[in-house]
Amino acid sequence: MLSPRGVLASHLHMVPSVDVHVDEGTRTVSLKCSVKNDGDEPAHEVALDLPALNESYPVSSVLPAGESGSVDVSIAFDKLGIQRRGGYGLFYRILYKDANLYSFSAPYSMSIVLPPAPSRVLSGAPDGSAEIALSSRATRGVTVQNVSSMDATIDRIDPVAPVELSLAVDGGQLPLKLAPGERRSFDVHVTRSGALLGSTYVMGLVASGTAGERHFAERVSFTVRVVAPVLSGRTFMGVALAGLVVVSLLLWMRKNRHAINR
Repeated sequence: MLSPRGVLASHLHMVPSVDVHVDEGTRTVSLKCSVKNDGDEPAHEVALDLPALNESYPVSSVLPAGESGSVDVSIAFDKLGIQRRGGYGLFYRILYKDANLYSFSAPYSMSIVLPPAPSRVLSGAPDGSAEIALSSRATRGVTVQNVSSMDATIDRIDPVAPVELSLAVDGGQLPLKLAPGERRSFDVHVTRSGALLGSTYVMGLVASGTAGERHFAERVSFTVRVVAPVLSGRTFMGVALAGLVVVSLLLWMRKNRHAINR
């Protein structure tokens, strides 16, 4: 996420990269997460956040502009839910603060593969525009399609969202069973919970499940842009009427004051 202050002289922009190593012998996944500050001011309290595990790892207390920091993490298969061969997805966030210690976050997802993994199983996209304009709350339909040659079952749909926004999927949908070529749609709900006006986030969902004997995880991405609320016709009329009442009351009080002074 680019800090909204990018329109001014300075901005923060964290660019992560993750190296993933799967060790079947020890049944662990080793991650090396590097974060570069691609902005032009220092970032403070930079950390790797793993919401699904309820764990965070510090990367750097102060990360100067143009420099990088890194952290190494080892996670057991069981904690990641790795029970069969295939592909898995893990949602993570980069947390950081600006010079005023205002908090920001940027959401990402990484792929973890215990080979052999199936070829691509799902494609997906939001209905309509890939950008969602959000003032307070927004709902958008998302459609996924089984693009493989075998039946697929979606067992989980995990949000990929920043701390400043919440993302929820309509319940009662899972598991979703899709025959080859079949499409299914569901609604996602985005709620603003601290995002600054003018901020833009690339976020989405990770849909995971099984196709044949293999596990899969596929991401559906979209952009959310935080905008100012738009007054509806009814709201505008209400504001106008309230203003008219206030003006009329002030004029009446002024008229009475002049009458008394006479």
